Amino acid sequence: MFNAADYVSSYRRLMGARSRAVTILLNTGADYIGYPMTAFVTRYMESDLVAGGSIQLGDLRVMVMAEDLAAVGITKLEQKDRINIDQRAYSVVHYDQYTRAIGPDDIAVEIAVRGGGSAVIASQFVYRITGDTDRRITGDGDFRGIREAI
Repeated sequence: MFNAADYVSSYRRLMGARSRAVTILLNTGADYIGYPMTAFVTRYMESDLVAGGSIQLGDLRVMVMAEDLAAVGITKLEQKDRINIDQRAYSVVHYDQYTRAIGPDDIAVEIAVRGGGSAVIASQFVYRITGDTDRRITGDGDFRGIREAI
């Protein structure tokens, strides 16, 4: 029997040490709102490409835990949105919430991004708040509470 919680745990372990800090930037029309989180980032290989598809050689695959996006209220990213990775801005090319889902439960989301220009500066940042601490994702994929403001 498939259990979504087991898959979430497996993905967190798989992505944990390989994840890096990214900032998802939602375009509001006038500015960007930044959502810091962690993601597993890799390059697409030539074998991943499909003739006539939207993915190009050089694009990046960004995998984010679906519950991390849901925790800050993100339901989908559009092509106008950006992701800062290593102080470089990437445009969203494709958002896929289905490939890494178990039935109705989204486990992780794959986002194809392109670019690598100067980082976009968010006008404000949003963190997940739990109790009296900010809930942040650590490098190993676990959450920890941080009391100090950034």
